[in-house]
Amino acid sequence: MPNLSRSFAPVVLLALAAVGQAEIRYQVRHDPTSDRLTILMRFKPEGAMTTLQMPSWSPGLYVREDYWESMADVAATDEKGAALPIVHSRGDTWTVSTGATKEIVVRYTRPVDRSTARMGMFASSGPAIHYTGPATYLYVVGRKEESCSVGFDLGPNGRVAVGLVQKNGRYVAKSYDELADATVTLGEFLTSDYVEAGRRHELAFRGPGAANLDRAKVTRMARFVTKSITDFFGGAPYPKYVWHIMAGPPFDGAGGVEHLNGTDIFVGGNPGPGAMRGMAHEFFHLYNVKRIRERDLGPFDYTQLPKAGSLWWLEGVTDYYASLRPFRAGAWDGEAFLKDAARNVADIRSNPARLEVSPFDSGFRTPESKSNSSGYRVNYYPTGWVLGMMFDLELRARTNGKRSLDDVELALWKLCKDGKPGFEKDEIRGQLVRFGGPAMGDLYD
Repeated sequence: MPNLSRSFAPVVLLALAAVGQAEIRYQVRHDPTSDRLTILMRFKPEGAMTTLQMPSWSPGLYVREDYWESMADVAATDEKGAALPIVHSRGDTWTVSTGATKEIVVRYTRPVDRSTARMGMFASSGPAIHYTGPATYLYVVGRKEESCSVGFDLGPNGRVAVGLVQKNGRYVAKSYDELADATVTLGEFLTSDYVEAGRRHELAFRGPGAANLDRAKVTRMARFVTKSITDFFGGAPYPKYVWHIMAGPPFDGAGGVEHLNGTDIFVGGNPGPGAMRGMAHEFFHLYNVKRIRERDLGPFDYTQLPKAGSLWWLEGVTDYYASLRPFRAGAWDGEAFLKDAARNVADIRSNPARLEVSPFDSGFRTPESKSNSSGYRVNYYPTGWVLGMMFDLELRARTNGKRSLDDVELALWKLCKDGKPGFEKDEIRGQLVRFGGPAMGDLYD
C-alpha cells in the first residue's frame, strides 16, 4: 500500500474527523508532480464486508466509459492506519474485509483529464483542475442515499467552484447522487458572478481561450438565459449555480452536460447566438432532465446505462426551448427562430432511419449505440425539437390559443419539483391530452 504523504495525511484526517454529521466523507488533492488526483474516502462500516464501486457512466452522457480503468493504488486502512484486505473483485468493484474496524479509510488516485475530447468540456487546463463526480468518487454499495461531504487540499492561490453548499469548511450533499452530480473546478482559474432569481451564479473560466474571451459578455448572456428561464418556471430550485466553462477557439457555439446546480460547458471565443442557444439548453436542463424526468433517470444505477424512452422530450424539447425562450425574451427575431426550425427539420429528413426507429426507441435503445449518446440510429435532439414545435402548434390550434406546450411543461414541473420521484411512462401523453383533448393522444401515438 502506498504511504500517505506527510503533508496530506494529518490535515486530511483531521478535516474528515471534524465533520461528524456526514456519514461518508471525501478529501481531494491534486499532485502537480504526477498530475493525478488523490482521493481519500472515510466512513463507518456496516458488517464484516464492504463493497465499493466506481460508476461506469455519467448521467447526461448516456455512454459507457468505465472510469475504473484509470484508477490506481486503491487501498484501505482502519482508523489506526493498519492495512485492511481489499480485493478487486471485478472491473468496477472492490471488496474490503472490515472485521471489527470502526472506520474505514480508502485511498486511491486517478489521472487528471487533459484531453481535447468533447471540446475539452471535462478537461483541466494548466493550473485549473476540473473533474466530474462519477469519474472520481467511489461509492459504498447499498449506501448511496447517505449524506456525503467533500473537502479540498488547495495551494496558496487555489480556490474551488462547486455547486454544493459549504458548511464548516466542507461541501455537503444529501446523497452520493447529489455529490457525484456536482462538478468541481479547483486551483487557479478566472471567475465572474451575478445574482438572479435570488441566487448567486458563478462562472469559472479555464482553457486556452479564457484570457482573451469576452468574459463580461458571456456573463451577461448567462444572466439573460437565467432570467428568461427562471421567470418561466417561477423561481430557481438550487442554492447556487456554477457555469464550469472551457473557453475554446474563436467560433460562435457552446455545448455541455447538465447538472442539478451547474453545467460543464465549452464556449467558443466569439460568443453570439450559437453560444446563447447552447447555454440556454444546458440551463433549461436543470429543470428538464435533472428534475423533470422519468423515474428511470434517478436514483441512478451506475453499473449500466438507463433505458429512457422520453429522451426525445428531455433532450429534444429542451433544445426547442433553448431556441424559443431567448426568442421570446428578445435575443433574436422570428426569422432566426424559423431558421432553427428549418435546420432541425432538415436534420430529421436527412436520416432514412426515422422511418424505422420511433422517437421512443431512439432513447430507450441508446445503450445499444455504444459510442453515440444522441440516440439509437435516430438523433433525439432534432427529433424532439420538431416534435415539441408540432405539439406546441397543435395545442394552440386546437384550443384557439388558450393552451400551448408551456402548459404541459409547467404541469410536468409541478408534478416533479421539490424532489418528487419523476413521472411515469405515459405522463407526457396524458398531459398533452389534458390540455389539448383526446385527439392529442392520437397525434402522440
